[in-house]
Amino acid sequence: MLFFAGCAVQPMRHCPGKTTANEAIAVLKSRREKATPIRATGQCLLRYHAEGKVRKENFPVKLWVNPPDEIYLQGDVAFDATGLVFGSNTDEFWFWLKPKEISSYWSGAWSQAGIWNGLAVSPMIVLEAFGSVDIRNGDWTLSRDGNLDLLTLRNNRGVILQKIYIEPCDYVVTKMERFDKSGDIYLKAEFAGYEKTTEGFLAPSRIKVVAVSQKGDEDSADISLSSVKPAELSAQQRQRLFVRPLPRGFDHIYLVIDGKAIEQKQQ
Repeated sequence: MLFFAGCAVQPMRHCPGKTTANEAIAVLKSRREKATPIRATGQCLLRYHAEGKVRKENFPVKLWVNPPDEIYLQGDVAFDATGLVFGSNTDEFWFWLKPKEISSYWSGAWSQAGIWNGLAVSPMIVLEAFGSVDIRNGDWTLSRDGNLDLLTLRNNRGVILQKIYIEPCDYVVTKMERFDKSGDIYLKAEFAGYEKTTEGFLAPSRIKVVAVSQKGDEDSADISLSSVKPAELSAQQRQRLFVRPLPRGFDHIYLVIDGKAIEQKQQ
């Protein structure tokens, strides 16, 4: 019946996975080194809380990634081609939403980001989706979760800080979870639909990121990419995409300091 319906059954692959945490980490670091510049187009469904209400935006996006630190995504929101933008470079990140009901701009240095769950569309998480997985130094252990390898990071009190779920055949990350120092989850992400973009490198075509507030509210971004291709970026393009623009024309401007978004007085 599947044959006559035009569907093909894909064979299940079974791979043994890695045997130690160090071995798993080495493979992820190798993927980070192989990551190449990418450009993509697609669609994003954004759910977020503003003024006590849950709002939804569904819009086309354009994405440029220059691993390991540079990323730029723009979304056509409310008939504005740059109604939503987030970006980052080696030193800092930025994000804005222009719709009048929120009209806000956030930015901060990576060194000050801390455990900040103010953005579902996290530049760092999307960078990690494209191979730049942040493997912090610490007590990592390796176990199995069903047919996946599971890397778990704990602090010196044994509290879980991060989980990375890895598909063992291609050894790509399928899910990530991050926890605060009390062990409460504040960020989770899923990556799927991996496709080969260059020899030996796979990139996801579906990314879902959920930020969980201290009150338990969840803001989420579902990104579906229909075109993921290698990119060649000139110095002029990198300047345009990966240098933070000054905040102009926003009702609210926030600077992230020690993991908290502090509203700034406007000039």
